[in-house]
Amino acid sequence: MKKHAWLAILTALVLLIGSTATVYAEKLPPFGFGQIGLTTVALYDGLPVHKEPDASSEVVTTLQFRDLIIVTEQSDGWARCVLGDSEDSLSGWVETEYIIVDPAWYRTDTATPVYAWNDTAAPRIAILDANTVIMDPDTFLPILKEEGEWILVSMRSGLGWIHAGCARQDGDRFETIITLEGMEETVRYEHVANDTIGFEMEYEYETFTRRSETDRECFVAVGEDADHPVNYLEVTRDPADAETAVASIAKTLSEDYVVTSEPSALDGVGSCTRIDAISKDSQRSDNTLQTVYVIPAGDGCVIATEHYTVESAEGFGARFDRMINTLALIDDQR
Repeated sequence: MKKHAWLAILTALVLLIGSTATVYAEKLPPFGFGQIGLTTVALYDGLPVHKEPDASSEVVTTLQFRDLIIVTEQSDGWARCVLGDSEDSLSGWVETEYIIVDPAWYRTDTATPVYAWNDTAAPRIAILDANTVIMDPDTFLPILKEEGEWILVSMRSGLGWIHAGCARQDGDRFETIITLEGMEETVRYEHVANDTIGFEMEYEYETFTRRSETDRECFVAVGEDADHPVNYLEVTRDPADAETAVASIAKTLSEDYVVTSEPSALDGVGSCTRIDAISKDSQRSDNTLQTVYVIPAGDGCVIATEHYTVESAEGFGARFDRMINTLALIDDQR
């Protein structure tokens, strides 16, 4: 495989590492669909790239473990990948069971042990730290699986487990790069950890003002009246089970909104329920939207509510979605 074809991807990863402030350890969300497609990682040496989505088709080239490619489409267990920096470059097909498409990422700049399995009593197979970031990009790792406070990562030496439940403390700040509306943007996040509600999350501290209470976290758009905001994200806890909470929230919202609800999933917590509500007066230019995530948590649930206008949906709505997708439960007993 021609390594120069992936300089753009590798450069982006290096810039992301280099532009990040003190991080200690962090999980980064998937990069999402870029200008060409989705960043993808090969999971074994000698992975054949076929001319057509057929194992008997001509082999265009082979990939090595941890090679980065771009996937433009997926169909019936196959993924079309671009072997260059544009859609006009050489392309081929790989079997999806041997790749991980658009993964979340883990990185660290403090000594972090990697275990053979998800148990701190297991043998340590590697130690990650800031020095190896300079020497080896293996400290910027694709996440294959998450189980509670453990994550399974792919390293050049193989697979390993990292205990990442306490990677950050409340108030820790860092920078990263996201793609929003097709454009790369450097954002500055602060880590939120609320033990009473039982969740942690990252929020953009230059875009939103945090109003923190013991049993409520609210993130209000900068410049708005914090006591009567329009664009805000609120996280609370409900002692009721998730099913009861969903029914109650939907009933209350239906008085002023057109409401729909459906099963959903978030990277940090897995299965949950998403409720979408749009104000009944759809003729108003400032009509409001609400998106509510009800997340099972022990005997109760965590409720994350996005509130914004139709006009600001692509801006604040997209940012709220990114923030909520970093949400993870503390002491999850599901």
